[in-house]
Formats: sequence, structure tokens, C-alpha cells
Amino acid sequence: AGLTGSAPVSASMSRSLVSRMTGTTSSFACIVTAMVWIYCLPYMSIMSATPKAALSAVIVSAVVKGVLFPKDLLSLKGTDFAVGWGTAIATALTSPTVGFGIGLMLALTMELLSRKLQVTVKTKKTC
Repeated sequence: AGLTGSAPVSASMSRSLVSRMTGTTSSFACIVTAMVWIYCLPYMSIMSATPKAALSAVIVSAVVKGVLFPKDLLSLKGTDFAVGWGTAIATALTSPTVGFGIGLMLALTMELLSRKLQVTVKTKKTC
């Protein structure tokens, strides 16, 4: 893919999630998906009549579980909890790019604050 400038063979996130929903567990599913797409490429013009709502439903069905029950976010503790939930809320209220930027700033702020607290504690112990 890198040499020819084409898209990665492993497909998009929504297709990967749909594959996982159907029970695929190996990388072989990516190869099968790529081969099907290559085979169907000349016939993709018939898909233009498919309503956007139907295509959106496929994506929503793939990601809704992770949005309603974000198990990775729910398992976070301490500063990771604040950074993770802050990033998630910022992304939901703004855009992915702005949310990522806010999350990055939160992570850096938390790291600097924790280092400052460690230095303060060490200084008080030596006095």
C-alpha cells in the first residue's frame, strides 16, 4: 500500500468493527475483505443508489456498543480517568481534532502537575 499510494488493505474502522460483529478473529478476514472489494470495484456504481441512511446504519450498529458502554474508559483510575473522560467529552462536544488537542493538553498538564507534586513532596521530606 505504501509503495503504490493505495488505501490500507485492512479496511476502515467501521468495516473492521462489522467484521468483528460477525465473529471474525483472524487477519485472514482482512485479506478476504480486500479481495471482495477488488472483485466488486467495477460494480460499485450500483451502490450509488443505496440511501445514505442505510449505509449509516451499518456504521452505527458497529460502534453503538462502544459508545453506550465504553469499557476502556470505565476501567480508568486516577489521572488517566480525568484525561480519558475529559478527552471523550471534549471530542463529543467539538470535533475529533479539537478533542484530541484538548486531551493532549490535559495529559501534559496532568503530567506536569504530578511531577511538581513529586518534587514538592521530596523537598519537604529533606527539610
